[in-house]
Amino acid sequence: MERTRKVVFLSVCSGDKDLIAQWTASGDLPALDHLMRTGLVGAQTGLPGVFVGAHWPSWITGCHPGKNRVHSWRQLTPGSYDTYRCNAGDHMQRPPFWRYLSEAGRRLCVLDIPHSRILPGINGLQTVEWGAHDAAYGFQASTPDVDNEIRTMFGLHPVSGESDGMIDMAKPLEFRDTLLRGIRMKTALTRHFYAKENWDFFAQVFTEAHCGGHLLWNHHDRGFRWDAAPPPEDQGDALKDVYVAIDHALGEILDGLRDDATIIFSANHGMGPKYVAQHLLDRILVELGYAARKRHPPKPRSWRDVVDGPMTWGWQHLPDAMRARLTVLRDLKREIVNPTVSPSEIIEADAGQVFTVVNNNAHGAIRVNLIGREPQGKVAPGAAYEALLDSLTMDLKGLMNLETGRPIVAEIYRCDDLYPGPERRHLPDLFVQWSLDAPVNAVGSNRLPRLEGRYRYVRSGEHRPDGMFIVKGPGIAPGRIAQPVRCIDFAPTITRMLGVALPDDIDGRQIPGLGG
Repeated sequence: MERTRKVVFLSVCSGDKDLIAQWTASGDLPALDHLMRTGLVGAQTGLPGVFVGAHWPSWITGCHPGKNRVHSWRQLTPGSYDTYRCNAGDHMQRPPFWRYLSEAGRRLCVLDIPHSRILPGINGLQTVEWGAHDAAYGFQASTPDVDNEIRTMFGLHPVSGESDGMIDMAKPLEFRDTLLRGIRMKTALTRHFYAKENWDFFAQVFTEAHCGGHLLWNHHDRGFRWDAAPPPEDQGDALKDVYVAIDHALGEILDGLRDDATIIFSANHGMGPKYVAQHLLDRILVELGYAARKRHPPKPRSWRDVVDGPMTWGWQHLPDAMRARLTVLRDLKREIVNPTVSPSEIIEADAGQVFTVVNNNAHGAIRVNLIGREPQGKVAPGAAYEALLDSLTMDLKGLMNLETGRPIVAEIYRCDDLYPGPERRHLPDLFVQWSLDAPVNAVGSNRLPRLEGRYRYVRSGEHRPDGMFIVKGPGIAPGRIAQPVRCIDFAPTITRMLGVALPDDIDGRQIPGLGG
């Protein structure tokens, strides 16, 4: 294949398409407004049931979790009821698409793609987690020279993983200002490395909108409630401030691009109010008789619960040099505070027909206690398994939000229908997509008279599945792409733009009208 383009990929992780549309229309996001008016605009859809935890691993590889394995930050260990912390870069079963680019001689600068890890011998340079919402490895660079260059010229990003521990609910503007400082630092770093060479593929991801979307949503949406607390004091729209800062950063970066660059901008999936029923799922399954209650009651709040937040806050506020020296201790802390254990404090996984596994809060995930697959299986494969899924689906879809009279479940997906493949045994059997339209404090149905419980965690924003993207470059006419694309479609599209093919068995397909 003939190499035809230079590709620059810029992304706002969890950048909400509706907020972008609103604030471009109001003139607050001029860089994105210009890009939308002069580029080819399309919609992108998340992978059903897994669009939160599987997005970046699937984007990186062009494969869905049935082939790639990764669907969540914590996953089930097959053949047991235990879970492990799934650092995606260690557990993805397919290589990142840039390995094929590197092997084909393309020059690469891959900065901070979430859930990736350093590709040994990359033809170019790479960083991971210099400013990341999800932390697995801490900041790393492809060579000691790149590491030293970044630390010397820029220091470490002020928010890199575990940002929940940084938010002081009484002082949201302090967290906003920390994100804004990180955006400014990332802009300078991005421009610096782009100018070093005429890269074939250059990538940078702004994760600050992800952190802000989770923790500052209630300072954007003044009507948001998750408990009886009064609304926060009106201090402006802190989340909008983050988007405006990212737009300014994009404008500076775009102004510095060479004329031969093809720009791919992505806002992969969005944010909205955290109106989910995930906090009730374990109790629902127990009360409906599908799951077994714990033999022993949950333990009182443990020392781990007490120390996790302060330890995270302390880590984030250490000087850069000290954080670099203490990375090993940070990783040990994670395993002590978040050990390899069963995820549910309510369900006895080996005693019932089903149990829950960690997935993401926008979607619940349920695993059948299957004979021959689970150590203490209770449900026979075949007809009994299918009948159980049918019954469970019907009962879950019958659950109503008793405060609104509307269903709490929008859709239920069977994993076998969506994600077959060699890694299927690592995945749940059912994904429960919550309705996300109102707070869920009490649920009921003809089989469950009433079940109450309030969501009280620090996050006020939750992921939404749909996103958008823009492509602009030589030979690409402005307009709109009619059909939505999937995250797995970007890998084969980018590689084809650069004259390199991926293996035929990937799940993604080239986006129509783009590529070589």
